[in-house]
Amino acid sequence: MGGIGIILNPHSRSYKHNPERMERLGFIVGDKASCHATHDVLDVEALAREFKEKEVEILGISGGDGTYHVTLSTFIKIYGETPLPKIAFLRGGTMNNIANALEIKGLPEKILSNLIFKYHAGHEFKTTEVDIMSINGKYGFLWGIGLVSRFIEEYYRSVKKTPLNAGKLLVYFLASAVFNTSFIQKMCERFDAKVIVNGKEWPLKNYILLFSGTLETLGLHFDPFHRAREKAGFFHLIGVSTVPRNVLWGFPWIFARKKVPSEDYIEDLASDVTIELSEPMTYQIDGDVQPATDRITIKTGPRLTIIVS
Repeated sequence: MGGIGIILNPHSRSYKHNPERMERLGFIVGDKASCHATHDVLDVEALAREFKEKEVEILGISGGDGTYHVTLSTFIKIYGETPLPKIAFLRGGTMNNIANALEIKGLPEKILSNLIFKYHAGHEFKTTEVDIMSINGKYGFLWGIGLVSRFIEEYYRSVKKTPLNAGKLLVYFLASAVFNTSFIQKMCERFDAKVIVNGKEWPLKNYILLFSGTLETLGLHFDPFHRAREKAGFFHLIGVSTVPRNVLWGFPWIFARKKVPSEDYIEDLASDVTIELSEPMTYQIDGDVQPATDRITIKTGPRLTIIVS
């Protein structure tokens, strides 16, 4: 059958503040059967089976990074060896780091209108191919444990989860690093880990942070994964083992998208990673905090075709 299938997350910030937006998107699609609001993973699984059966050509997802992570994890599981449709990220969430990294801009309505116009007019889409990581059986573009996960958990404690508040938290973090306060000490608490990358064990034995990405950015113009799209089938993995007061030293290099010249920073292009922790820890996938575990496996997942305009 082909066509476009749209999945909306009604719990995302965009739709909570603008509930009428879902109706507008349905109107733009012009077919209520092709525009679906999902309320839990079971809804997404049912739609994945339906879209697979109908051989939908384009999967549009409206929400933020967490919505993309849950939707794509479910679709990859249901589709199995069958390639996924082209993916269109329509934005609309609290965190839009993935769309920003791909330079997908505008309101969901505008992005969707452009998508449908081009599809029915038979115009060519501008696309890019991006790898996605498989992390303990779930899928995402950005992963982190330690400092990154703690930062996100702190951000989620804020009353309003907005880019402005995320920026304020980052400024507070940087100021805390300057004065070596208890906050930076808590954020940078060390953990022991055995890290095996592409079959070889890393020399460092404890860290304040391990993180990886198939896209460059973590948001707020903080782009540590400058090699993320350097080689198909690989992701950029970074480990940091330093004292809290030295965290700031690496920031200028990271903002410049360069390797930090320090023995406390280790990085590699990876396709297969195993992390064995001395004790269970939570971690994040695309901004979603995951339950604590003491073993994490990260592999390169399927390569996706993303519509960028």
